[in-house]
Amino acid sequence: MSLLSGLQGWLGRAASKTLSREGAMVIAVTGSVGKSTTKQAIGAVLQSELSENRVRVPKNSFNNELGVPLTVFGHPAPGRSPVAWVSLLSDACLMKTGLKKTGIRTFVFEMGADKPGDLAYLTSIAKPDIAVVTAITADDESLVPVHAGNYPSLDALVEEKSQLVKALKSGGVAVLNADDKKVFAMRHLTHERSMTYGEADGTDVRIVSSKIVTQPTAHGNAPIGLEVKLENYQRSYQATIPGVYGRSAAYAYAAAVCVAEAMDIAPEQIAAFEKHFRPVNGRTRILPGIKHTYLFDDTYNASPASVIQSLKDLASVETAPGQRKIACLGEMRELGAKSEEMHRRVGAETAKAGIDVLICCGIFGRAMMEGALANGMKSEQVRFIEDTPEAGLFIQEILKPGDIVLAKASQGTLETKGVRMERVIKELMAEPVRASELLVRQGAAWQRK
Repeated sequence: MSLLSGLQGWLGRAASKTLSREGAMVIAVTGSVGKSTTKQAIGAVLQSELSENRVRVPKNSFNNELGVPLTVFGHPAPGRSPVAWVSLLSDACLMKTGLKKTGIRTFVFEMGADKPGDLAYLTSIAKPDIAVVTAITADDESLVPVHAGNYPSLDALVEEKSQLVKALKSGGVAVLNADDKKVFAMRHLTHERSMTYGEADGTDVRIVSSKIVTQPTAHGNAPIGLEVKLENYQRSYQATIPGVYGRSAAYAYAAAVCVAEAMDIAPEQIAAFEKHFRPVNGRTRILPGIKHTYLFDDTYNASPASVIQSLKDLASVETAPGQRKIACLGEMRELGAKSEEMHRRVGAETAKAGIDVLICCGIFGRAMMEGALANGMKSEQVRFIEDTPEAGLFIQEILKPGDIVLAKASQGTLETKGVRMERVIKELMAEPVRASELLVRQGAAWQRK
């Protein structure tokens, strides 16, 4: 056992003891897509009832064996700093023994599952009162979910995600995406209450409509946010969420309202969602671009389902004559043997969506390009550029006022790097001096890569 894994194990046990001692409510979110935005949306609903100091929602994706304890103790990632580790371990010791308290009434955790056993371990630290499962297979089960390459089958991945529902405390609630058949079936895995959200009839919180809102400008229609309408039996909710686009944000809002209903939060408090929601960096954000253009920043991570959904979102924007829709897409990781097939499929879906220009980056960029060309895009509409910074410079040269640019790819790690699509956004954003505030992976360790 390494020193790091030993420290993580101790922190996990200390976090579990702290949560048990203080009796805080635990809301946990998992799924293959949409976890972070859903976590943020739930936090926004809760902050309309509780002060921000009484609910803790991690700003980063603290969704692993170190991140969950960090959320409990309210510390940033210590990295390689001995001082930060000493501070973290000291607080953990004090809180474990009750000499210091978190002061938090409700925790909202994001729980990831990169490999078998992850969720069983994370729920042993933080057993959920409310378990939220977003989506695994999305609308099309032929699309390979993220992390599928780490599991022997899709069913094994679904079984892993279902551990969150199985771990529910007595009296808990499972909040499930009814539009994902695999997720909806998880209601049979618990004796506790289940609530559902989605577009399907009969859901507890139904998405009636969602659309990207635009406003006319001298350079075409500027996308400014997402309007979502929900129904919950005799009640209806509506929010215009500024600075975000796309169906995934609508589902996050619906999940948050479902959690609020499960907690009996008053409708007027749920209605304050817009005031408290803060977009998550790198996830379906709308940012102003250079030359009076608009950027759809979905650069944090990618799976076939999420890329195709972002392409559909981009295609759905009501544009004025002359406005172009440009997609800059990089490789999607952890797809196993179907990697090349899935990239070719994304290229095909780009063509079917009527996107005007496609720039393909990364290891499987050529497969993506082949898929687009085979499905009707012309050679002058498609460009393969392996290196991301070069792609950003190329787009900068071809940009015209009013263009809307989508950028999306898998993140990789500090070691593997990946295509780092946020570098394209940084090259094209109107205010690059705000990159550290608005973009993902702007820390010193990432910038050295």
